[in-house]
Amino acid sequence: MNSRRPAILQALAVAMLAIGVSAAPAAGKDKPKGKPGVPDKTLQKRIDLAIKRGAEYLRAVQKQSGKIGGIVSRAGGTHSDYGIGTTALAGLALIAAGDKKGDECLDKAMAFCMRRDKELAAGGSRTTYETGTLLMFIAAYHHGKGKVKKGRRRKTVTAKDKGNPCKLPDDAKAWMRDLALWLVSKQKDGGGWGYPKTRQDLSNTQYALLGLRAARDCGMTVPGRVFKRVAEHMLETQEQDGPKVLRTVGGTKKNDPVYKVSAGDRARGWSYLPNPYLATGSMTTAGIACLAICHDALTRPRKLPIYSAQMSVKVRRAVQDGFAWLDVNFTVQRNPPGNAPAWHFYYLYGLERAAILAGRVLIGQHDWYVTGARYLVGKQLDNGRWSTGSLGGGAHFEASDMLDTAWAILFLKKATKPMPPIQAPVVTPEQGAKPVK
Repeated sequence: MNSRRPAILQALAVAMLAIGVSAAPAAGKDKPKGKPGVPDKTLQKRIDLAIKRGAEYLRAVQKQSGKIGGIVSRAGGTHSDYGIGTTALAGLALIAAGDKKGDECLDKAMAFCMRRDKELAAGGSRTTYETGTLLMFIAAYHHGKGKVKKGRRRKTVTAKDKGNPCKLPDDAKAWMRDLALWLVSKQKDGGGWGYPKTRQDLSNTQYALLGLRAARDCGMTVPGRVFKRVAEHMLETQEQDGPKVLRTVGGTKKNDPVYKVSAGDRARGWSYLPNPYLATGSMTTAGIACLAICHDALTRPRKLPIYSAQMSVKVRRAVQDGFAWLDVNFTVQRNPPGNAPAWHFYYLYGLERAAILAGRVLIGQHDWYVTGARYLVGKQLDNGRWSTGSLGGGAHFEASDMLDTAWAILFLKKATKPMPPIQAPVVTPEQGAKPVK
């Protein structure tokens, strides 16, 4: 028997009494096996092979121009192939798989994105999805170690490099700054983003924030008010009520005891557009990610005065309730709930992103990574691609398969850069917590 177990249980009980919450042990059958979030050796080998084969597929479908994928859209009387967005996403997946600046496929992809973005910028036809994804791609492309020519040593990072953490050359720095300023200029009055000429929606808003986060990580200045407006928008558009959900405490380490406590959590998700649209897994993970990015931007490197303590508490509550929704509706086999629209692997990448950005190894008692990884390695096709047909056109629709493959690699590699965890709000009896019966 583990000699530390009684001490751990006693410490946990004292902590629960401190916040005025009683607890009962959770059912053992739901407790994750092994160390949460860590695949066993057999599964890890399958994951590594799946990532390698998926990357080979993405390289194989790259066109001579450097473009990978592309989605034709004629919505609203416009025409776009979204070639930058799909190529940048594929580039991110290839970097996650181990490709670096200097590799032919990656260099061709970046060159295509640069040429195409200049054309779109000149014609005033940039889009939010592409700009956000492109910012992530540029940051990852230059921030990687890259290849060192034979006979040369890699430069040591010095104090003067700290203002340029991604080691961007001057042209890339200017390009990122221009892209970030464009996104800031396209933020809607309501706090979100559209395509950009359409009404704001949560999916565009998420990718705009992902891009702005990448820009900040590379030393760009983004006004704090941008993130405050998004946070306010996310608080307003989350479901205002939902069923009560017991909070899972513990279980984040091997043999760690698991308890369920009543802490005022309610399952409250997000939808693509506000009510009466359906809350879904893909949009609830997007809502969590948006709040996590905003919280980080408003508190680091220092807490901004515009981010009040009251608002911080509301954000932490909203994030916790978002995870409660994911706990209640948890699955990796579709975009939940059961009658949600498609975008299955878009949801899985969102699940990875939300959990890492907010610092969750488990969602409730669900080991989201091991469960998702086991599902994905079992669904990979013989030529290395994944295919859900989420964009229509059947299982062999090029853009759909390319996107599914990129999203699968990004999930399997846990490609999202983590941030300090967002702690779940502590709830006292006066705030509505009740002992578990």
